[in-house]
Amino acid sequence: MAKETIVKENPVTDALKKLKEEEMELMAKLKPLQEAIGALEKILDKSSKKAAKPSKEASSEAAAEETAPEATEEEATA
Repeated sequence: MAKETIVKENPVTDALKKLKEEEMELMAKLKPLQEAIGALEKILDKSSKKAAKPSKEASSEAAAEETAPEATEEEATA
């Protein structure tokens, strides 16, 4: 018959267990972010297909939207 061995907790094993637990927590937090990114990318794809023939007004609005976030970031860093 096989002998039962008592396994002492190794510090490396403890560290590995903790890291795996942290990894699982991070993956749980990351999943909703990945889903949100995917949904936003789909929206962009649909809007870019619709805007294949942009009018002058639409292109002006798009340019204004693209420059607006940059301006607020520059103001925040100044």
